[in-house]
Amino acid sequence: MEKTHGESDFPCLKCRLLIFACLCTIIIFFLTKIPICRYFIKMIAYYLTVLTTTILCCTISTAIYFFGDVPKFIFGAFRILASWTNIKYEVRGSQNFDGIGPFVVVSNHQSSLDILSLAHVWPERCTVMMKQSLRWVPFLNYVAFLSRAIYVDRFCHTKAVHAIKTSADTIIAKNTSVWVFPEGTRNHEGGMLAFKKGAFNIAVQVQIPIVPVVISSYRPFYDKNLRIFNEYGYVIIEVMEPVLTKNMSLDDVPLLTDRVREQMMEVYERISGEAAEKCKLKTSFMLRCISI
Repeated sequence: MEKTHGESDFPCLKCRLLIFACLCTIIIFFLTKIPICRYFIKMIAYYLTVLTTTILCCTISTAIYFFGDVPKFIFGAFRILASWTNIKYEVRGSQNFDGIGPFVVVSNHQSSLDILSLAHVWPERCTVMMKQSLRWVPFLNYVAFLSRAIYVDRFCHTKAVHAIKTSADTIIAKNTSVWVFPEGTRNHEGGMLAFKKGAFNIAVQVQIPIVPVVISSYRPFYDKNLRIFNEYGYVIIEVMEPVLTKNMSLDDVPLLTDRVREQMMEVYERISGEAAEKCKLKTSFMLRCISI
């Protein structure tokens, strides 16, 4: 029986689309062997993964908002969707989150890859302090609302003070913890910038512990300035022992801030060296496996 024009064209169209998809895959595969191309391809894919996660979680998180832990769910979903990055995570000391009630987490801030790092260590019943500009990012702002995120304007002292008060009120009213990046901005140069005192003011005002979380350097496999994003990576995240603030006053905050930063720097140097060595071993092992 003679086929109609539409019926004969449909298989041909599918073949063309399949060939096009295969060619794109082959081209992308070879481009990823060029370091600078790999960097841009992986970064675009990473941000698309972030966007996909926020879009998928918008509807589901609305229901979870009333009876579940929205941030925990979102980070769990992102952790699964971003597994293609081939970054191995080793989390140490996660038991330090347990049994101490609400707390303030202070963590170093290196790049947008911190989102994936947080996904591997995020504690229960915890929200985050975010920069004001993220309030206007579609989908992300809605997910942040459901997560009870607290926005802070780094360039306005009055609004920053208000954010600190809001954080303290949220901790008390919702019995929840707050994650803060005390450096205030990303640091691509290694080490840690000077800490702002906001997180420590919150902890002292509410008289709750500070839990430092240190993420090892990404530089063995990722460097924004040099446009490097290698095929394999290794990250160590260490949750340090809680720092008690009971009976402290705001007068103690400057010394407390410096002491915690110094302790975190010591851990950062130690685990960054370990992670760099493990990243090197992992890369060598994977390359040997590929060559077999």
